[in-house]
Amino acid sequence: EKTEQIILYKLKIFEDAEKYINPKVSLQFLAKELDTNTKYLSEIINKKKGQNFNNYINELRINYIIRKLKSEPKYQNYKVSSLAEECGFNSRNTFTLAFKNTLGMSPANFVGFIKKENPVHTSSIV
Repeated sequence: EKTEQIILYKLKIFEDAEKYINPKVSLQFLAKELDTNTKYLSEIINKKKGQNFNNYINELRINYIIRKLKSEPKYQNYKVSSLAEECGFNSRNTFTLAFKNTLGMSPANFVGFIKKENPVHTSSIV
């Protein structure tokens, strides 16, 4: 129980520091970073976050890029592949799939939606 709390605390620090946007983040990488083993870390993420490791990291990355898209209009002019890279995905397809799973729409549709919602000066600075 105490060990679990320590790992959850370290996960919170990992999340707050936005280290998940590093494309090299893997279960092995994170277990080493948090000073635990992969089996235990995987178990805690499954139990406490309600999802497997990959879905957990993907969701953090998607939420990160959503925040960027909403708060910094320049991101709305990025290509989908650039958005994918920005939040740590190695593949545009994996990013698009994770985005759809998290939000229920494609990144391109989401960007279109934001642009309609907040019609700020959208110059093409990419």
